[in-house]
Amino acid sequence: MRRRGGQALLLIAATLVSVAVVAAFLHTGSQPGPGEAPDRAALGAGTAATVDECADLLLLGVDGAGEAPSGGTTYGRTVGVLARALTRQALSADRTVEQVRVPMASRPTTALLGRRTDTRTAFRDVTVARARTWMRPVPAATQRLLALVDRHAFACPDQQLVLVGHAQGAAVVHRALTALAGRPEGLLDVVGAALVADPDRHVRTRAIRVGAPAAAAARSGIAARRLGTVADVPARTPTYAAWSVCTAGDLVCDPQDIRATKALQKNRSYAYGPGAAALREVAGGLLARARLRPVPRPEVQVATAPIGRPFSLQLAASTSAAGGVVWEDARNLPPGLTLDAAGLLSGTPTGPGTWNVSYVVRGTRPATAGATGVVVVTVPAGPAAVSAGGQTSCEVRESGSAWCWGRNNFGQVGDGSTTTRTLPVEVVGGETWTSISTSGATTCGVRADGTLWCWGLDNHGQLGIGRGPARPTPVQVGTSSSWTSVSAGWFHTCGTRANGSLWCWGSNLRGQLGDGTFTMRGRPTRVGTASDWSSVATGGWFTCATRTGGTAWCWGQNTFGQLGAPVGEPQPVPTQLATGTSWTGLDAGWAHACGTTVEGAALCWGLNDRGQLGDGTRILRPAPEPVAGDRIWTSITTGDATTCGVDNTGSAWCWGSGRYGQVGDGSRSTRTVPTLVVGEQRWLSLDAGWFHACGGVDTGGTACWGNNELGQVGDGSTTDQPLPEGVS
Repeated sequence: MRRRGGQALLLIAATLVSVAVVAAFLHTGSQPGPGEAPDRAALGAGTAATVDECADLLLLGVDGAGEAPSGGTTYGRTVGVLARALTRQALSADRTVEQVRVPMASRPTTALLGRRTDTRTAFRDVTVARARTWMRPVPAATQRLLALVDRHAFACPDQQLVLVGHAQGAAVVHRALTALAGRPEGLLDVVGAALVADPDRHVRTRAIRVGAPAAAAARSGIAARRLGTVADVPARTPTYAAWSVCTAGDLVCDPQDIRATKALQKNRSYAYGPGAAALREVAGGLLARARLRPVPRPEVQVATAPIGRPFSLQLAASTSAAGGVVWEDARNLPPGLTLDAAGLLSGTPTGPGTWNVSYVVRGTRPATAGATGVVVVTVPAGPAAVSAGGQTSCEVRESGSAWCWGRNNFGQVGDGSTTTRTLPVEVVGGETWTSISTSGATTCGVRADGTLWCWGLDNHGQLGIGRGPARPTPVQVGTSSSWTSVSAGWFHTCGTRANGSLWCWGSNLRGQLGDGTFTMRGRPTRVGTASDWSSVATGGWFTCATRTGGTAWCWGQNTFGQLGAPVGEPQPVPTQLATGTSWTGLDAGWAHACGTTVEGAALCWGLNDRGQLGDGTRILRPAPEPVAGDRIWTSITTGDATTCGVDNTGSAWCWGSGRYGQVGDGSRSTRTVPTLVVGEQRWLSLDAGWFHACGGVDTGGTACWGNNELGQVGDGSTTDQPLPEGVS
């Protein structure tokens, strides 16, 4: 029935098998009659169209006793009560539910009695002929249900199934369960079933008895007594159970010689009062069974693994399974990485690229069906870093040498001169660099030995050596050899060290150094006492940073809400941003900031006068707002009034001001939503500068576009380039 071993590979942003194929397969074998096409309604999950959009639970419902949907509902009255309860409870437990109705034209319960609905001998008035006619549609509907169960595995291979039926629909579910139990692993995907007024109910059934009040165990249903019994429902397993919802005296599931009107009333009583309460109780039991199955959260994770360096990431799964979970069937792994059974993705990447790695996580005791998760891993080309500044650009090449080009009036190119360079020139210092950051007129870089060096303008002490004249060649910042990253801003600079400490220096007019003062610091000053800082980004007059737990913090100027908080006075100490969000990276522009989350979402906040937040408006946003579209982002970068990002397919997108062609789509138009950067490159990283942008491609090269009046595109000219141009 199911292809085990994770053979349905989940590739984000690729066209996958549509869930709609399930409905199409329903038209094989026993087909519904006119007007009986399968009904589908996805609640809490939108319209499921591909494997990565499949709901956690698929509820297959079969109406009976003449009930049918009305007023846009998916099911008739009785099945609808349980379906609504299950969906509501599932959503509160972070599970999504898709509803599908299995069509069957059923006769009302009164047909069992013919015209004698006032008799006191309800059971004796049900003849074999009437029972057979009343049950006639059950076999064909059972085949339709089984076909649907079979086909769902192809569209949503990790989906869990819940079966619900009422009256003749309960008999359909009953018989489908017995058929599935005879197949290898046939019930592995079924977490539970609810049989409401089951005419096939067995004496001392193995189903859990519920009712209002529950019928006695010693009696069986009308079909079992008049037409002969079918096998009982399968016995419970650690992850599957069936519930028999039958109120004592119900003509269908507990026939007795009582007044017929009373027996009929009991059969109709499950949609209100105590009967409906019993159905809601069963919904809770079904959800409890479903929660024994592991569901990885989040379904998508995004990570960057530097090439040639050890990397590890522990994947997470939420489960109540007693034996824990096991990770298996990893597909599309980057070369050099492996995924072990404990969910640790680790190794040393050996090649650049972006990989959508799929895996399956299963419960081990009891054994459960798998749930598919995805982690998007980006491996930048070599140790290279690309940085676009005011009117200068820089890169670290795979050899470890650093190169800069563009404006050089303060020596920010680092070649010992102040001559504008329209082609890359090597920074003094040899092949010793691991990262580089350039901004207004200052550049800094970290060497392989962990030392930090800066050059260029130093009018606010942003070189970290005390305020003084500009330096056209790199000068060491302090004596520490444990620097791991640096971010050069227009007027200040920040960096992190291997012990997790964060340091800033330079202008502090708006509290952007985060030390609780507004005093300029000409040398590195520690930000607080925390020792778990993982990255930092310097903006115009503010700073943002992340910590290893995934939290984000901003401080400094807040005139435009760039701290992710209501517009107000400057904040000279770190203030946490958007609690409850797990951030993987941030970048700070002139007066706005953006970040990516562990799930691959992109959010922006602050000034939005040029649409640089990407939400389709030009409205200032003092709190993180999702970037328009449904892409999975691996990185994001902010410039003056332009923002760019890379998605998990390696495509680059930009939005905001396009006056100088910095959006990269060949135009000079302003864009308020992400616009594809034209070209055939697969991008691994981007950096947005003042009016231009640069990025690294998977071939190891660098390309820039946008404003080029001082050669910052690096193609040897001073002509603006509205499309990516390879650096010469």
